[in-house]
Amino acid sequence: MVLAAVVTAGLLSAGTASATGWTMSHLPLPPGSGLAQVVATDGAGRYAGHSDGRLITWADGTFRNHGVPAGYQTVETVDENATRSVLGNARSYPNEHAFVFENGGFRFLGKVPGYANTRGLGVNNRGDVVGTVSNDPRYGSTAAFWPSGDRAHPVLLDVPPLLRPVDVDHDGTILLNEQFGGTWLWKDGVLRRLVLPDGVTESRGIAIRDGKVLASTPMGDRLWTAFDVSEEVPDNMETMALNGSGLVTGWVATPGHPKTPAVWSPGGPVTTLPAPVDAYGIVVGDNGEIAGALQGGGYDNTPVVWRRG
Repeated sequence: MVLAAVVTAGLLSAGTASATGWTMSHLPLPPGSGLAQVVATDGAGRYAGHSDGRLITWADGTFRNHGVPAGYQTVETVDENATRSVLGNARSYPNEHAFVFENGGFRFLGKVPGYANTRGLGVNNRGDVVGTVSNDPRYGSTAAFWPSGDRAHPVLLDVPPLLRPVDVDHDGTILLNEQFGGTWLWKDGVLRRLVLPDGVTESRGIAIRDGKVLASTPMGDRLWTAFDVSEEVPDNMETMALNGSGLVTGWVATPGHPKTPAVWSPGGPVTTLPAPVDAYGIVVGDNGEIAGALQGGGYDNTPVVWRRG
């Protein structure tokens, strides 16, 4: 059964608005599990995640358990695109192999000669995948790209070894983080570094969508609308994801609640979302829906969805 709740957010920090018109619903859990994590969306109300190491998807108020590819022990779901292709990583220690789940089947990404492991990190709407390849990830990995037209033959990205990929935009722009440094964009062989505010030397890219980049810095999270134009996310909001219009989700700390789910749009205030206990937003679709998790009070990362109106 899908439960709905509208909850007052409690005391708020200055400049933060309480939710108006938002409602929260529980995503159904697999029988006998009680544990599931939502991590991705197709942007139109369908979601993907994992439960007990199995790939699961949600659609129209129901869920499906797709299990684990043959020969592997667990699955970690990573991302999903608008065509409902789900990116994940299958594991059987010490091996890891990236896959795309589409048309009802697991399709493994090709390996790079000389590397035993593949790890997917992001998929765009074209079906391009960005990730890494390695032999033993404890000793480093190499950035790789699987083009949508030929995922059997990945290419190594020609980037400095200290750059690690994070996500890929729909036009093929790849978001990368530099160890002990800034955040970079790679497109067609050209690297550009995000311009940071004066006095800031480090940043960590979180996500990229339709040319907008979400990243954290020691002075707070920021949204870039161009590589040299950024705006601070107010109220020390910890951000997790954004959609194509720049809608951002995550959480803020409020009195008595270390994690209060929140949403923010450029130029506006941070708005907290209704939740009965601590919670946080994880993904936001282009339809404006936000999926996240409840924590504490008998909940253990229970997956939920917030909708407006």
